[in-house]
Amino acid sequence: MLSITHAAIATCATSLIIGTADPAVLVASAIASQLPDIDTTKSYTGLIFYPLARWFEDRYPHRGVTHSFMASAIVTAVTAPIALWFSWQIWLGLSIGYFFGWFSDVFTKSGVAAFYPSNARLVIPGNPKARLSTGSSSEYWVLGIAIALLIISCQFISNGGVTELFERSFFRNIETAADIFKKDGTTRQVFVKVSGINIFTSEKIDGKEFKVITASETSVIAKDDRGDLYQIGKGENSQIRPTSVETKLGEKISIQAIEVEPKDQFVSEWLLSVPDNAFISGTLLVDNVESLKIPLEQKNFNTFRVSGGTIELLNARKQTLEPILDSFILNSKIIIKVRSDEPIAKISGSTRNIRRCDRPEIDTRWCRASDQRISFSYLSQAS
Repeated sequence: MLSITHAAIATCATSLIIGTADPAVLVASAIASQLPDIDTTKSYTGLIFYPLARWFEDRYPHRGVTHSFMASAIVTAVTAPIALWFSWQIWLGLSIGYFFGWFSDVFTKSGVAAFYPSNARLVIPGNPKARLSTGSSSEYWVLGIAIALLIISCQFISNGGVTELFERSFFRNIETAADIFKKDGTTRQVFVKVSGINIFTSEKIDGKEFKVITASETSVIAKDDRGDLYQIGKGENSQIRPTSVETKLGEKISIQAIEVEPKDQFVSEWLLSVPDNAFISGTLLVDNVESLKIPLEQKNFNTFRVSGGTIELLNARKQTLEPILDSFILNSKIIIKVRSDEPIAKISGSTRNIRRCDRPEIDTRWCRASDQRISFSYLSQAS
């Protein structure tokens, strides 16, 4: 069987069994599928590792010891540390790739010594005329089918799988969007195309796209292309009442989040340590909460509000906190989130009792605290 056929069958099987479209896993599987043919110097693997291939060739017949359940068990055991220290999916990709690399030769005319050290050869099917010959038209049919199945598998997996694709296609409601965000929102962008009405302005919305930031059971908070946040759903606090919601997944992302507890400083001073693209949630206890004049948005989502003598922040941005810049923080508990699809800053560490930023003018701002510290490494837009 041709090397490319081994690789196609192995990667197809790996994608279907593990449920992955990760290129690293599929490449590992394709490479492992070539290793059984190290028992002959005529193969690509044998040419690359010629001394080792020559050693096998002098001692064992082709499709012998390296094409067996015993060899698969050895490869699986030897590569097990990869699962412990690096990636269990790559480990499985290597094991599955090696197994299907030799098992696909079961369907050739000579079969394989699958039960080595027994000399019995496993050959499928029993009718010799129905078995594959290397480079035959039948093998190219197998190659084409394997590649087609691999493409279909990767497409389904990249779009959330069969069940999720069915939900997005036939259940176009906000509950489906919320469920998909809860499942994939930490690793993928989630977009909703909404038709409905802004219940405060009576503005009709026809197929407008939003990026989902967070979700509850019956609503999502999403950002439009201007950066304005809206709560979309059926609840009384929603700004947009949808009639149709089409959900789709975007690029892969990562979300970094830390919990901070700034106090004994002004809000304006604390915000120097917060990335410009951060989403800020939590509570602030300030000294002048009774005198604050916080504007209430009607057509947009209110990202901060006064509640029980404290200021409650809900996915607020730095630019929306202008009304409280001069407030002095007495106590707080804040979660700062930064998404990689808005790449300005990178968060590391955690902080408590932040008191001052010594050098806010440099790219890396170190904000020293009494017992811990936080570093915001500012990245360029080009990166």
